[in-house]
Amino acid sequence: MSPKTNPNTLTKPTYNASGRSFSGWLGGKSQLARTIIDMMPEHKHYCEVFGGAGWVLFKKSTSTLETINDVNGDLINLYRVFKYHPEALEKEFETQLISREEFERLKAEKNTSLTDIQRAARFYYLLRTCFGAKVSEPNFFSHVERQPHLKLGDDLKTVLSAIHQRLQRVNIENRNYDVLIQKMDREDTLFYLDPPYYNCEKYYGKDIFSRDDFIKLRELLKNIKGKFILSLNDIPEVRELFDGFYFHTKQIRWSLNSKAHDENNGKELIITNYQIPD
Repeated sequence: MSPKTNPNTLTKPTYNASGRSFSGWLGGKSQLARTIIDMMPEHKHYCEVFGGAGWVLFKKSTSTLETINDVNGDLINLYRVFKYHPEALEKEFETQLISREEFERLKAEKNTSLTDIQRAARFYYLLRTCFGAKVSEPNFFSHVERQPHLKLGDDLKTVLSAIHQRLQRVNIENRNYDVLIQKMDREDTLFYLDPPYYNCEKYYGKDIFSRDDFIKLRELLKNIKGKFILSLNDIPEVRELFDGFYFHTKQIRWSLNSKAHDENNGKELIITNYQIPD
């Protein structure tokens, strides 16, 4: 039986070069996805705990079971609309314009009065038209030499169709990281964790993830039955906090500010609870 039909099949995912997420994301792993996927052991259930834009999920081949989770309710609502209502979401953009005025109008709009489709369209618009995919206090992005990131018309239809198809067998959750880990932990579960970078916790919004959560996360990971891959910025505080696990380093390029040449910029530390063969 194939992995799609046998619920007990263990798989080792491969990298899908054509896989694309729906957006960039602050701290997203588009540049690191291949490295992470190559490190994955065989597993039955792939569980992405801090989903964001899901670059690793979209770049990997399918696992027997898959879950993507995030505490951001707007983001998870968007995932569910991608999965179940792509045509309705596309329709919301039929007469949409890309402008600073529209950005500011939607930014000021409260999502409590919107339907799930409208809420998803608002969030997607802001995400694709803001600077650096920064969902907390976003600013409109415009550039004299670059095209807008938001695709409209047939281009949007193509994007939504691909995302819709990839999410068909993916379980979508909106839970705190600790609740999800304890619920999903099995010997054949592989957790991928991409929490906010250390010293950058506030970039993702108020009360989303605190400094104390790193300690709580470490204690959880010490005792899980499954395996995990955790990616964080490579700084001494992180190495000290997760001492005792396996460390793997990678250099990438990322920056949202003028500190692009900071000595720590782009140094990623990948942490696992299992040894990876050379």
